[in-house]
Amino acid sequence: MRAAVLIIVLLIVALTLTTSGHVFADLLQGASKQRIGNYDVEMTTEPKSPTVGSSSSRPTNILIRIAGVNGDHPADVPIMMRLVKDGVVLQTTNPIIVPYGHYIHEFTFAQAGRYVLYIDLNDYIYSGEVLSFTFFINVSSPFDYLYVAVPSAIVVVAVGIVSMLVFMKGKKKKDIQKAGRTELK
Repeated sequence: MRAAVLIIVLLIVALTLTTSGHVFADLLQGASKQRIGNYDVEMTTEPKSPTVGSSSSRPTNILIRIAGVNGDHPADVPIMMRLVKDGVVLQTTNPIIVPYGHYIHEFTFAQAGRYVLYIDLNDYIYSGEVLSFTFFINVSSPFDYLYVAVPSAIVVVAVGIVSMLVFMKGKKKKDIQKAGRTELK
């Protein structure tokens, strides 16, 4: 019995150690995806819904995954990124070599609105051309959530008041009926 428990614990530890280093190679959860040529490029942000200045005074992480159409992760793919808002280029990176298909770029958004992220991939392996992938990032201000929260709170309060009035009316009606029965007796 003791040996079986020891074997199970060792298996759990071994599985935890072997899988912890490979989690990042999986698909990005909730990512936008584009396929051009022989490449699939995915992009997502952390936090999922970026806000101006980002939360906890930390910048937004822009996560990028580059894979071949057959699912492999080509090593050392050169890219450049451009972040644009309202037609104005806010940031252009120097050439970046993406190791094993994954890259994280930090950016702090100064204004709410719709941003466009262009990822220019230098396809030296297949076509010899620069492939441009386009992704949209919607950034909200911290107060944008009030447009959802305040009306939702009003609806909840209104439903509560109506429910209370219906309950009180039903209780009053039962009390009147009860009083009427006691008078008949």
